[in-house]
Amino acid sequence: MRKIDVFTHISPPGYSEGVARVAGDFKDIGKRTRGVPMLHDLDVRFRVMDMFPGYQQVLSLPTPPIELFATPSDAIELSRIANDSMADLVRKHPDRFVGFAAALPMNAPDAAVTEAHRAVRDLGARGIQIHSNILGKPGVAAEFLPLFQAMAGY
Repeated sequence: MRKIDVFTHISPPGYSEGVARVAGDFKDIGKRTRGVPMLHDLDVRFRVMDMFPGYQQVLSLPTPPIELFATPSDAIELSRIANDSMADLVRKHPDRFVGFAAALPMNAPDAAVTEAHRAVRDLGARGIQIHSNILGKPGVAAEFLPLFQAMAGY
């Protein structure tokens, strides 16, 4: 019997380095993520997963949301890095990872739509990750409507 966990966070290759470059030690983000080996170390993650027969994961990024610590241009770059890396992990380990939720640069709404299309169409993302608070705005704010319209088309 398969057990699919849809809320598993990962800091994929390239993304952690990008966060460190862009955010530095933003509110101790580095300290928090280093304290959770499964975010970075696939060997640790796989050992834990092996304790549960049939256990698979859908990958997503950990908090904080990219837009909280990155400029719009950096958020676009980090989203692409994260999505490319998570798609690569799904391709390399289909028995472990059944998909991923795409990261989006929510502080650049037009680019978020573009990246959502790319991640779903080209990379095989199963959906998108949106936090309930987007720089103090709710996800239902008018500027995010095009993203919801785009996703409704899938």
